[in-house]
Amino acid sequence: MSSEKYKVYGFKIMNNTVYLVPGRGNKLNDIGEIITSLGFDVYGREILPPFSTLHFSKQLEIIQKDLTSLFWHIDAKLVGHSYGGYLLLHALSELKAFPGKILLFSPVLGAAIDKQRLYMSRPPRANRLLELAKTYKFPIPQSLEIHTGKDDDGCDPNLAKKIGSLISSANINILKNQRHKLSTEHLKRVICKFLETGVST
Repeated sequence: MSSEKYKVYGFKIMNNTVYLVPGRGNKLNDIGEIITSLGFDVYGREILPPFSTLHFSKQLEIIQKDLTSLFWHIDAKLVGHSYGGYLLLHALSELKAFPGKILLFSPVLGAAIDKQRLYMSRPPRANRLLELAKTYKFPIPQSLEIHTGKDDDGCDPNLAKKIGSLISSANINILKNQRHKLSTEHLKRVICKFLETGVST
């Protein structure tokens, strides 16, 4: 992994740098590799020790500091995946409306139940994002794009539709025949469009 293209921390941030928070246990270069192939650098937070061992509120505080000090402008682009998307939205929910663009893949948005597998996930503050959306108190970003699989057994696509319908700038895409791990082809196509590179994938 090139330290010049993937930065877990640092200070030299340009407009061609994307802020990324990948899913729990994933690394920046998992999705970041697609981003760097399009000529962008990646800066972000991996949900791995020591960051993953911090209290939820401290994790949000660190992400908020990253965003407000380095990425708070109209050309800024944020990408979140799975639990990383959850952290991003919670961090943003406590700030003013984000002036840039946000792209989320298979984001955790609250509690999820898979009755067939007898699986339940309940992250910290599980109801907060929905409550903020319902009361129109979530700060509306310039742009929020969400892509999640219709058959995702870890992140509830119905919750994505519900929250998205209450945030005026949100564009929700529920993908048929896709689960939590979206196809590489779809990720490439969406990221290319999000970054507006004009590169054919």
